[in-house]
Amino acid sequence: MFSTRTIALIGALVTATATVAQAQETDMSAPAPAAGGPDEAFHKGTLGFAFPFTLISNVSGSVGGLVEKVPTVDIVYFLSDKAAVDVVVGLNFHRKQALDAMGGGVDTNQFGFAIGAGYRMYSSKNNLRSFIEPQLVLNWADTADSATFGLNAGAALGLERNLTPWFSISGAVGGALNFANSFKDIQLATSANLAANLYWH
Repeated sequence: MFSTRTIALIGALVTATATVAQAQETDMSAPAPAAGGPDEAFHKGTLGFAFPFTLISNVSGSVGGLVEKVPTVDIVYFLSDKAAVDVVVGLNFHRKQALDAMGGGVDTNQFGFAIGAGYRMYSSKNNLRSFIEPQLVLNWADTADSATFGLNAGAALGLERNLTPWFSISGAVGGALNFANSFKDIQLATSANLAANLYWH
C-alpha cells in the first residue's frame, strides 16, 4: 500500500502536469498578432519611394523663375522605426524649338538634375505619423547655364497616414533658403507638398 505522503506527491505531480499542458494549449490556441498592421512598413531596413502628385512651392531653381524646376522623387530608407534617410533625386530633359535672330526655328536641348538628402524623424499615434525633416538639395536646372546652379537648404513638418500597411499619403509644409546665380540670388520662401508613398521590406 502507498503511504499518504506518496499519494499526496503523486497528486501534486499530476496537478502540475495538467497545469503546464493547459498553459501550452492556451498559448498555441491564442491568435497570433495580426500581420499587416499600420506600422508594418516603418522598421529598420524598409525601402520606400515618395512620388509628389501636388506641388505648391514658391522655391524655384532661380529667383527669376524663368528656368524649369527639376521634378524630384524621394527614396526613403528606414534606420529604425523613428528615423529614416531621405535621398532626393531628379532629372529633367527638354528638347524644344526656339526662334533665332532670323526668325527661323532652332532646336535646343535643356538638361537638368537635382540631388540631395534629408533626415526624417518620426513620431507616431495609431496609423498617423508626424515627422520633421531638414533637407539639403543641389539643383542645376540647365547644365548649359551655370547661373541656374543652386543650393536649397530647408526643413519641413509633415503628417503621413497609411491607407494600407505598405501605401500611405503624406503632406508637409515648410520653408527653405534657395541660393542661385553663383550665390548672388538669395530667396527665402515657404513650400507645401503632397505625396504618395510606396514601401517594401
